[in-house]
Amino acid sequence: MRSKREFQFEGSGETEARHFIRQQSAHLSLLRWVYVERSVTRVADVNRDELVFPRVTFGHPLLEIILREAGASFDPAVLHWQLPAEVERREFYISAKYPWAHDRVE
Repeated sequence: MRSKREFQFEGSGETEARHFIRQQSAHLSLLRWVYVERSVTRVADVNRDELVFPRVTFGHPLLEIILREAGASFDPAVLHWQLPAEVERREFYISAKYPWAHDRVE
């Protein structure tokens, strides 16, 4: 059994976050979940390998960029609501997938 892999984001800007997700997702399988916790956001693939974004949580300007870039389903109007005390994390499923050859259709 292989161990779980983690790729940690060390940048701070929107462009860096987009580049990081696009570059590192090439090393992962199909992305399936985004977990937003109180101190970190994780983008996980089907094998539970992860892209880790420390200090990015609700209210952080990069959170919406990460969710959009990963293809997660979410409502922007309620995205930055704080978690209730009894909830440790929110899960967002990644469902926005492009069909084969979508870039060739005009």
